[in-house]
Amino acid sequence: MTSRGLVLPALAAYIVLLLWPLAGVFWTSITPDGFVGLSAYTRFLSDGWFLSVLRRTVVLSLITTALTLVLSFPIALYLSQTWRRGRTLVTFAIIAPMLVSAVARSYGWIIILGPAGILSRCLAALGLGSGHLLYTETGIVIASVHLLLPLMVLPIAGSLQQIDPSLIRAAQILGAGVTRILFRVTLPMCIPGMTAGAVIVFCMCASSFVTPALIGGPTIPMMSFVIYQQAIQLIDWPFASAAAFILLAATASVTLAYLFWAGTRRAGARP
Repeated sequence: MTSRGLVLPALAAYIVLLLWPLAGVFWTSITPDGFVGLSAYTRFLSDGWFLSVLRRTVVLSLITTALTLVLSFPIALYLSQTWRRGRTLVTFAIIAPMLVSAVARSYGWIIILGPAGILSRCLAALGLGSGHLLYTETGIVIASVHLLLPLMVLPIAGSLQQIDPSLIRAAQILGAGVTRILFRVTLPMCIPGMTAGAVIVFCMCASSFVTPALIGGPTIPMMSFVIYQQAIQLIDWPFASAAAFILLAATASVTLAYLFWAGTRRAGARP
């Protein structure tokens, strides 16, 4: 069997399990009355409330991705250094939340972010207000960062481990300091891991349902909640399908823009 033949099973599964269902959803979105039309898309794009939900979803997903990236890099850098002690414990601490369901973790954050939660008490003790972050955008970001942190740490750590240590030693011999090595050697060479982690986190955050629904509630709706509401509660499948495709288009646009930027940065970092 040729190399092309080895790809056929995966390609067939991709078509049957992803493209075919997407085609069905798209056909539903453009045939709301049994005739081909774009009334469902026009209804969404002409409604300011639905556009505000889409904007909130994209913005919060970008903020979550940025915060996750900032928090993940030091952890990944620590895990990539084999001489560090406690790497196994840190790795377990990062992966452990993934062993618990998203529902259980979200309910845990409801207790922490609620009016009587530990975070509220700490902020009140410091004189920073009640600290009630439940049903707020900030609460959604905090819970999402905790949920998606492992998906950013692991790709970056894998990318950092691929860096040849001799490059770091060569930079030190040539007189480069820690900061210069970080920004001129380490960061450019781990762009593939950062790109993979950022794409995964952004797409997962934009499409997640459980955490935004429980932490944000109906007062801070995200696109996933709107799609669920239209499809399950209001039984408006054409509009729900149109909203899903609009979310898919927005997510794909942001992802492609980031991949183009990351590819440009990586090409500029090559000698």
